[in-house]
Amino acid sequence: MILGDVEEIVTTIEIDDETYEEIVRTTRCTVPFLFVRGDGVILVSPPLRTT
Repeated sequence: MILGDVEEIVTTIEIDDETYEEIVRTTRCTVPFLFVRGDGVILVSPPLRTT
């Protein structure tokens, strides 16, 4: 599958060594073209409609 104008969102959860609290980090990246293998697809969502 080849996708265009892709926004990749990666969410990671880390544990603080001192307080043992969860630290949630979200990273967004825009990719002009992306080739995706079918067995690696988790979610494909169309862009939100704006009127």
